[in-house]
Amino acid sequence: MPDVITLGEVLIDFIGERGKSLKDCRKFERCFGGAPANFAVAVNRLGRSAALITGISKDAFGEFLLETLKENRVVTDFIVWSEKKTPLAFVSLDEKGRPEFSLYLDGTADEDLVLGIKEDAFKNAKIFHFHTLSYFRKKIRPGLIKAIEYARKHNLIVSFDPNLRRDYLKESARCELINLLKASTVFLPSEEELLWFANTNRLSEALEWLQEFVEESSHLRMAVITRGAEGCVMVTRAGEKISCPAFKVKAVDTTGAGDAFSAGVCVGMLDGMEGHELLRFASAVAALSVQRKGAITSLPTRQEVEEFLRSHS
Repeated sequence: MPDVITLGEVLIDFIGERGKSLKDCRKFERCFGGAPANFAVAVNRLGRSAALITGISKDAFGEFLLETLKENRVVTDFIVWSEKKTPLAFVSLDEKGRPEFSLYLDGTADEDLVLGIKEDAFKNAKIFHFHTLSYFRKKIRPGLIKAIEYARKHNLIVSFDPNLRRDYLKESARCELINLLKASTVFLPSEEELLWFANTNRLSEALEWLQEFVEESSHLRMAVITRGAEGCVMVTRAGEKISCPAFKVKAVDTTGAGDAFSAGVCVGMLDGMEGHELLRFASAVAALSVQRKGAITSLPTRQEVEEFLRSHS
């Protein structure tokens, strides 16, 4: 059985020419994508086993996605075959490798993932990891809620990476997502996402809000905030605030870097890492991923991470 379970979309990323907007791109490269799927592959590359709960189309794109998951040793026992089409994302990269997305997700195969949610999957796992996109899609939301219930019932760590998409962020969404946060054990937002959750534009105020939230929460044990080139910050229930600088590397493509970092945190926790050691490990995973193009093609192995850390000791 897998150490880690995640749930959500696996899709085709059509990645455009670097430095051009989606409007101006004339050529696109087909790539494997979807934050939950990227995360699952990243966990496996780091030496732990991960399962993905999703729906995959019976079309040619779906065959490619399933083959890629199997090649990367993702547990596919909870994948549902669907008659619906494969979800797509068109991605452009600016000169610094930062992505812009246009998503095509209505009536797609991953909406059928609810059929793949089995309580037995959660009985021996250790972490359940999820993103908000699954919550905002009405046909997937019941499955996500059921998965969180199973995870809590079987005492899994519930890891919440918001991965917010602005198209879904109505004012009413804040209260709904804070309820998801209350059911989580670990919170993994970017600085921008934390500011949105805390409803402020000042990081100091957001960190104060988060510290109070962690201390008062029944479940939440810690939060790790990613800040890009500024590194990351961990806030714990014990009142600790631990910072870790980012590794100085040249970013080629930041697509999937957040998923790589989250996988680093989850694998690090499973391996008994804490505090600064955990942050440094996850930061190394992300630093290696941004130096290569593509989402899963950029994800490092455990050996590569350990060699990178030794060279930066």
